Order: sequence, then structure tokens, then C-alpha cells
Amino acid sequence: MYFSTEQIEQSLQNLEELNPFFGTVFLALKEIKLPENATMAISFLPLLEAFLQKYYRPTPQYDGFYTPFKTSNKKKRWNTHQYANTLHRIAVDTFSDVILHPKGSREWGWRQGYVDIMIENHLDKPIPTFDLAVWLFRTRDWPANTSPIQVIQTFFTEFQIQSEEENLFGITAQIHAVRWTQAKSIDVDELLNMIGYPPNMRSKPKRTQSQPRLFSNSMLAEYGATLQNLRLSEIGPAKEFELDFAPRINIITGDNALGKTFLLECAWWALTNTWASRYPAYPNVEANDPTIAFKIGKEGQNGKIQVAHYDRKVHNWSTFRQRNSLSGLSIFSQADGSFAIWDPAKIDSFSSQGDDSEAFLYADRQAVWDGVTGNIENRNIVRCRGLIEDWRTWSSTEPEVLEVFREVLKHLSPHPKHSLKPGEFIRVPELGVTPVPTLEFSYGSVPVILCSAGIKRIVALAYMLVWAWYEHVEQSSLIGETPQRSIVLIIDEMEAHLHPFWQRAIVPAIIAVVKKLSPEASTQIIIATHSPLVLASMEPIFNEDTDKLFHLKMDDDDGSIELNEEPFVKQGRIDRWLTSDIFGLEQPRSREAETAIKDANTIQLEKKPDPKAIQEISDRLKKVLAQDDEFWPLWAYFAKESGVKL
Repeated sequence: MYFSTEQIEQSLQNLEELNPFFGTVFLALKEIKLPENATMAISFLPLLEAFLQKYYRPTPQYDGFYTPFKTSNKKKRWNTHQYANTLHRIAVDTFSDVILHPKGSREWGWRQGYVDIMIENHLDKPIPTFDLAVWLFRTRDWPANTSPIQVIQTFFTEFQIQSEEENLFGITAQIHAVRWTQAKSIDVDELLNMIGYPPNMRSKPKRTQSQPRLFSNSMLAEYGATLQNLRLSEIGPAKEFELDFAPRINIITGDNALGKTFLLECAWWALTNTWASRYPAYPNVEANDPTIAFKIGKEGQNGKIQVAHYDRKVHNWSTFRQRNSLSGLSIFSQADGSFAIWDPAKIDSFSSQGDDSEAFLYADRQAVWDGVTGNIENRNIVRCRGLIEDWRTWSSTEPEVLEVFREVLKHLSPHPKHSLKPGEFIRVPELGVTPVPTLEFSYGSVPVILCSAGIKRIVALAYMLVWAWYEHVEQSSLIGETPQRSIVLIIDEMEAHLHPFWQRAIVPAIIAVVKKLSPEASTQIIIATHSPLVLASMEPIFNEDTDKLFHLKMDDDDGSIELNEEPFVKQGRIDRWLTSDIFGLEQPRSREAETAIKDANTIQLEKKPDPKAIQEISDRLKKVLAQDDEFWPLWAYFAKESGVKL
């Protein structure tokens, strides 16, 4: 038997004055047995996201959550997919008197006496236990003859409610409905008619059926997934690579030719089933069973592992007739200036046969500026007009998009007093009568096509981010879907062509840009970099709950390649990043200076150092060190004590 529609409706009314903390955060923390007067390390947001997905997402067609609890506006009970962030603020602010949580840490716990504090400060009346259980277990099939008291006891058992905590709950079940059980479970349409439809869902059209294919929107259980895990066996420079990705920022570091770009390429394939470069990842010749295994899923949900095997007969990786999750809008900025875009809203967009490849767009470095065309069913289709033409179109007919483009350029500029500003269109003689856009500098306007490589890379990145997002919004509108609230951004060699001033600000700037495009968007960023400045830019924003740092290195003994997740330790100064384990330099100086200092340190350990050797090292130091180098005072004292004049 199931809870009746009448009982569910009555219970929802009884929950309207309950603080949402008790129906969400409190129960999620009780499930994991959070300790009292002590702390334990947890990933709070993923934990809460999983809890909300399980109990507060009535329909898979909307990626947000419904909560029946106390709110300032009873007409707006649907929350976005980022509702866990709101509950996090409630936990650390409103309930700071019962929660132990050192700021910036992963440690959480209950304060001593938290039950009494909750009763005294946060509960006017006991939690309506039976009504809360009705909502949480609304689709559960109960054994015949189950009583309301047994429902309450099940609730206490499943959420680890101890005897002293029962004082928080009302344990008397008051049945107000004419009947509180029924033979069938309430279906989604009945429930939505009761609680109200989520935004933009009521008029959503159904998609027409087409032949089975790799990605079919009608077959997918989830939209807007990100990459959770990637495991590569017998392909690439190592026998096996495995990454457990963070939901927000992932940085991959390491020396040249160790596999950073390779990992990004495989991550892109796992998300989109397309290769962003000309060649796929080929397995090692001696490989027995090369595989690419991955998990994609929404934040807080554990995605289903999928394994692709390499078919040597067709020289390609096996694909899947159906995926349980589909990645959100995905953008890959490659080191050579090209871009790849994956837009799930464009599945079925051109081809009457349901050709899923139309979700993928590749633009090489020149096509970013000139546009991309394609032949679809013997029709010449403009896939992307390119930066020059779109800039002109935005200027004349879409001023709101142009304004966003201006703001994105401003965010990506290295200095607020010298931001990149779009100027007027002018003619360049070599290009005939076609006017081109310009950027304004302190010394005048410069045609964008004649700007430096660094400026052009930033402008291209700004354009592709704005174009991809607004194209996705437009296409979503055409097919009657809600735009994605999940973006995956992959960037290879982010620092390429950029001055150190830009490198030091680029990661926070990109996060700000995505928020500008869509304030509610949840973004996963995967970056490969050689730059200590890029890592330094992460210091103010790195959060161990949502971000990770990976490092590729070669074993000096056997030459094997290792991939490790590393703790992100703030270095404070750029030169300290150079001498950290991530970059591995012994000195933040030239190679000759490093060798000279190493020899100087070695000779200082000798019992009777040779004065001639000291003089020889001193001469080398004079050639490679600045006059005010911090090494000089120590060395000068040693040389003097050894009878050597500098």
C-alpha cells in the first residue's frame, strides 16, 4: 500500500511552517552519524546534493528541487539546482549555535548539547514526524496493515534518530485525511498538479520518436551531467590513469609530453563521444584489452560506470546505444587556438534522421574568426558565423548580446583600468570592402585581426563562450527545452600567449564570466597548465570540497609516468610555486645559478674546504646572481671565514 493523495496533500500543509534545515541538512547529517562535540571530514555540498536528489526532486524533467517548508514566498517553492548552497548558508549562519564547522575546512560536527539548543532556539513546536515521513517516503510501497506509528519508527531508524533526539519530534501521528493509504502510488502528474509545475515545464512539448541512436533526448534519464571519473587502461603514456574529478575546478600539471593534453582529449570523448582533434586516442601496440572507463552524472549523484573497448578491426572505440546521462553544454579550448563545442540542445537540430553528430562543432583557429559551414542532407548549413560576422550582427541587431560580450571582455582583461573595449568597425585594405571590428587601446584603435597573439586568444575565448551560450539558449527555445544549468569547460595550456599579469588572474576571471552568462549555471572546469601563475591565481578561491589538483610526473628510476592527486598548498609567492613539488625546481633562478648554489652548499659542508674551489664558485656566483640576491650574505660570511676575499 502507498500513502494516499489526500494524505500527501494534508502532510504538505502541515510542513509549511517547518524550517527547511530540519527536513534536509539535519537528516542528511544524521544519516552519516555526524559526531557530537567532535568533527569529521565530509564533502558537505555533494552529500547534501545527493540527499536533495533522492528526496526533493519529484520530476527528472527539472534539475532543481521542491521543498514544502517555511519560505518567504509560498508561491515559489521550486528551487534551482544550486539549492544546496542556500542550505549551506543556513547551516553555517542560522544554525551556527548547533553546528561545529571551522571556516574553510571540511570538518563538521554537532556542538555539545545541540538537541537542547535546537529546542530552545529553533523549534516553536515539535517536528511533524509523520508528515515529514509522508513526503520523504511518498512513493514507498508499505506492507499491508502498516500503522502510522510504524511509519514513524521506520523514519527514526533510517535517519539514525537517537532516543534523546526524539525530543525534537512529534511522535503522535494525527491522520487528518479521510483515508491515508491507497493501492497505487501517486504518479508524477498527480503530484505536480498538487504542488505546482516547475518553471518552464507545463507547456513543454513531447519529442517525436526517431530511430535509436547514441544520444537521444527522449531516452535520457538525466541532463546536464559532468565528468566524475575517468580510467584509462593500456592507452597513453602510462599503463593506467585514473582521475576522480572534482565538481568545480580540476587542474592538471606536469612536464611536457607526460599526457596532459591526452587526458583532456579523453575527458572530452567521455563527455561527448567525439574527438576534438583529428586523431582519436590509439592504444599501445602491445595492449591486450585497452579500455576507456568513465562516469558522468549530476553533482551529488553517483554516475553509472561505462566501459569502452577498442575495436582493432575498425580502428575505433566502442560506443553505447544508450547513456543514462548526457553532458551539459561543453566547450573545449585547445592549445592551438581551435575550439570544440558540444551542445545537447542541437541533437536532431538539422538532420531528419537524428544524426547526433550535429551536437558537435569544431572550429579551427581560423574558423573561429571566419565561421563554420557544413553539408547536412545536401544542404549547405552555416553552423557558426564566426567572430567577425557575429560581432557585426550583435552591434547592429542584438545589442544585449554585444553588451554581454563587452562585459566578458572586461572580466577577462588583466587590469580594470586597462580593460579590452570593442571599438568601431573599420576597413583593412588587404581585406577589401569588409569592415572589421577593433579594440580600443590607450594609443588608439587596432583591428582585432591585427592584435597580438595573447589578445586574440582572449578575444576568441570570450567570443566562443558568449556564442556557445546564446546559441544554446536560442536552440533550447526552438525545441521547447529549458537551457542547461550545467557547463563543462576544458582548457588546454590556458597560459599560452598570455603575459604573467593575465595568467595571475585568468581562472577567477573565467568563473566570473560563466556567472555573467548564467548566474545559476554550475560549471566544471578542467585545465591543463605549466604555469605557476595560474596556480597562484587559484589561491584565493581554491576549495577542497569542490576543487582538485592533479600532477603528472616521471619516475626517475624506471621512466614510468604517474598521475597523482596532490593537496593544494598555498605558496604565497610565485617563486615558491616554482620550488614546490608541483614544478620541482630546486631554485627559482636560472639553471646555472641553481648549479652554482648547489655546489656552494655542498662545499660548506666540508671540514676543510679548498680556498681555490671557494674562489671558483664565487666567480661563478658573480656571473649568475644579482648583487642583492639573498644568497650573498651567507656565502660572503662563509668565504671570509675560509680566508677568501670576494
